Amino acid sequence: MNENVAVDSVWDSLGPFGKYEKIIIIYLLVTSFQFACVDLNYVIYGHVPDFQCSPLHEPLSKYGLPRAEENGTGYEITYGKCDISVLTNTTNTTSTSILSCKEGYSFDKNEGTTIISEWNLVCDQSGVGELGQTLVMAGQIVGATLFTSLADRYGRKPVFVSTHLLLFVMSVSLTFVPTFVVFAIMRFVIGALQQGMGLAMSIITLEIVPQQYRGIVGAIGQFAWTAFVVILAGIGYFMRNLSWRYIQLATALVSVHALASYWIIDESLRWLIANKRKDEALKVIQRVARINKVSQSDLADVTQLLSDDHEPTNRVSCNSRPQGLQPVNGVSPVPDSSEDTQDDTYTIETRLSDSVDKPTFIELIRHKLLLKHSLILWFTWCTNSLTYFGLYLTSASLTGNRHLNFFLNGLVELPGGFLYALLVNRIGRKRCSILFHAVTGVALILSVVLLEVAGDDVNTPLSILSTMLNYVGKLGIAASFALLFLYTPELYPTNLRNVGLGFCSAAARIGGMIAPYSNIFASYVLWGPGVVFGICCILVAFLTLLLPETNGKELPQTVEDYNDWVKQRPNASQAI
Repeated sequence: MNENVAVDSVWDSLGPFGKYEKIIIIYLLVTSFQFACVDLNYVIYGHVPDFQCSPLHEPLSKYGLPRAEENGTGYEITYGKCDISVLTNTTNTTSTSILSCKEGYSFDKNEGTTIISEWNLVCDQSGVGELGQTLVMAGQIVGATLFTSLADRYGRKPVFVSTHLLLFVMSVSLTFVPTFVVFAIMRFVIGALQQGMGLAMSIITLEIVPQQYRGIVGAIGQFAWTAFVVILAGIGYFMRNLSWRYIQLATALVSVHALASYWIIDESLRWLIANKRKDEALKVIQRVARINKVSQSDLADVTQLLSDDHEPTNRVSCNSRPQGLQPVNGVSPVPDSSEDTQDDTYTIETRLSDSVDKPTFIELIRHKLLLKHSLILWFTWCTNSLTYFGLYLTSASLTGNRHLNFFLNGLVELPGGFLYALLVNRIGRKRCSILFHAVTGVALILSVVLLEVAGDDVNTPLSILSTMLNYVGKLGIAASFALLFLYTPELYPTNLRNVGLGFCSAAARIGGMIAPYSNIFASYVLWGPGVVFGICCILVAFLTLLLPETNGKELPQTVEDYNDWVKQRPNASQAI
C-alpha cells in the first residue's frame, strides 16, 4: 500500500463535505447529546432543595428530655435545617437542648426528588452529593487514558461503538440504582465510557473532513453543544416536579440509536492508511464514493493513489498544498513553499518505519518538543474544565430561578460560538486561544472585584455589572473549550493523536473534580473562585504563545513530521 498520499486530497477527490460527511457529522453531533448529559445532568438533579428537620413523632422523654408533666415542664420546639432546638421551661429554670434530626429531613415538596433529598445528603453528609460528580470526573480520567490508547492502536470505530453502546446501557441502568454507593460507582464507570465515546468521536470528526473545513465543523459542534445545554435546561424545567430517576431515564433513552452505530460509522480513513490497512481503506472509499455519487473515473484515480505501484513523489513538503485546496476566508489553507525539496531523502516510508507502532504515554514524554507542548496543553485543559464547570455548577445557587440560571448559562455560549466561527480561520487557532482566555480571565477578576465593592445589595449597578462580566467570562471559556477540541488534535501526529487528546482530557478532569467544591470555597472567600479562575486563564493566555499555529496545515503523521512542521523545516515530508 502506498502511504505517500495526503488524505485531505483523497477527501477532496471524493467530494469534500459531501453527503457522506454530512450524514456522519450530523449523527456524531446527535450522539454528543449523551456526552453533555453525563457532564451536566448533575446540575439538574444534584440540586439541594429547601429542607428542615422532620417533626419529632415520639414523646420528648424518648429523646432524653424530662416528661412534660414533671415540675410543670413545657417545651418550645424550633426545627432548623440540621438540628432541633428545644426550649425547656420548668417551674424554676429555663434551658435549651439541641437535638439532631432524629426523624430525618423534610424537603420542599414543590420540587421533585433529587439525589440529595432521596438519600438525605445534607448536613453532616453535605459533601457526599458532590462526590457523585467528582467520581464522574475521576472515571473520565481513566477513560481518557485507557480508551484513547486503544483507539490509536485498534482503531476509532471499535472504541466508539463499544463505549457508546455500554454508555447507553449504563445510563438506563442508573435509573434503577437502590443506594447512593451504587449510584456513585456507576457514575464513575459512566464517566470512563463517556470519555471513550466522546474522544473517539472527536477524532473521527476531525479526520473525516479536509483541513479547510475543520474550523467550520468545530463551530457547528459548539452550536450543537449550546443547543443541548438549552434542551437540558428545558427538560429540567418541565420535569422539575418529578423524581431525578425520570430525568435520568429520559436523557438516557435519547441515545437508543447506539444500537445501530456499528452500521452507521466507518473506521477513520486516515487511521486505516496510517496503519497500512489497504483493503479496509478501499471499502471505506467505495462507500463514500457511492453515497457522494463520485464518478467511476474519479474513483479509479483515488484508488490508484493507494496502490503499491503508484509513485507520485516520495519527497513532498509537509507544507505543500494538495490539489484542489483553496484559500478559506482569505486565509491560505497551507502556506506556500518556494524552496526546492527534491534533495530530501528521508521519505514517508522511512518515517513510517520509525513512527509509533504502539502509541503510549511514554512516546509523549520522551520527545522534548512534544513534551513541552503537552505540558502547556495539560494545564490549559485543566484550567478550562475547572473554570467552565465551576461556573456551571454554581449557577443553581445564583439569585433567581435555578432553571432560568442554567438556561442563561447555556444560552450565553451562543455568541461564543459565533465568535469562534468568525475568528478560528481568520486569525488562527493560537490567537483565538490567547484572546478567549485573556477575555475570560480579565472578566472574571473584574466581576469579583465589583461584587466585593457592591457588598450585599444585589440591585446596585455594580452588582448588575458584576453579573454581566461573569457571563462574559462564561462566553469566553465556552469558546476556548470548543477551540481546544479542534486545536489539540491538530498538535499531535496521527498515531499519537488519540493518546495526546486523551491525556489532555484526563488533565481536564482534574479541574473538573475540583470544580464541584467551588461553592464551598466561595462560602469562606466570596471572591476566591473568580480570582483563581481568572489568574489561571490569564496564565494560559501567556503559555499559549509557546505553541505553534496549526491553521491551514495538514495533520502531521509522525513525530519527525511534527518536529519539522513546528520548526518550519523545508525538507519535511508529506504528512498524512
